[in-house]
Amino acid sequence: MVGMDIFYALADPTRRKILELLANQGQLSATEIYTNFTASPPAISQHLKVLKAANLVIMEKRAQQRIYRLNPEAMHELEDWSKQLAKQWNKRLDALDKLIEREKGKLQVNIERKHAMEKELTLKRIFDAPRELVFKAWTDPALLSEWWGPEGFTTPVSEVEARQGGKLYIVMHGPKDSPFDIDLPMSGVFQEFTPPSRLAFTNEALHDEKGEPQLSTICTVTFAELGEKTEMTLHIVLTKSTPVSAGAWAGAEMGWNQSLDKLNDYLAVVNIKSGK
Repeated sequence: MVGMDIFYALADPTRRKILELLANQGQLSATEIYTNFTASPPAISQHLKVLKAANLVIMEKRAQQRIYRLNPEAMHELEDWSKQLAKQWNKRLDALDKLIEREKGKLQVNIERKHAMEKELTLKRIFDAPRELVFKAWTDPALLSEWWGPEGFTTPVSEVEARQGGKLYIVMHGPKDSPFDIDLPMSGVFQEFTPPSRLAFTNEALHDEKGEPQLSTICTVTFAELGEKTEMTLHIVLTKSTPVSAGAWAGAEMGWNQSLDKLNDYLAVVNIKSGK
């Protein structure tokens, strides 16, 4: 076991330099050692005493000289200890590498999940209305125009072919004197149409001069009965986005929530008129 005296002895750079000299030269007299330093001989002599006390060097008197050399046993002990320490550190570093790899794997999964979440949006609502009516509000042009679009938007055009493979063409118009005081058309096709439980349709918008959509999504809507109420789930998957449409997709959750708020208000009015 390496003693604390050895660590104390090795802590000083002058003493380490003395050990290096002895390792290179084999043995040196005190006078020869003094000549390698700018410090005074008494100061170097004190360093030699510390090294001798730590059993790192052996001193032998020859006539008037004191000859110093490394203590091989102490050097071997120090070497063995260093190897053992290195082995232990290597084990720890190996364990650290494995931990880092695991964490990198978890990070990659989280990144992939985050990217997936950035490309998908799911909204749930419970409406106080029968399932057939809620389904109809999504597929009847007259009803759809009552709620489609965020707060302040109107829907002057609502064309719906309510069947699988049928086309949709909806035009929203933003609030007057706002940046959205323009027609904002979207088009799509029903990929699924199963009244009154499920429908899915494509949604293409923000067309450029060539008529290419800059934003495309697939919207899947399911309708589940909850007694006299309806649980609706809207799942949106982003299939195409460009820098032009980045802002629109960033605001999609807010826009859809505002639309669904309008749908909820519309259904409440319908219920009142029906005497519910």
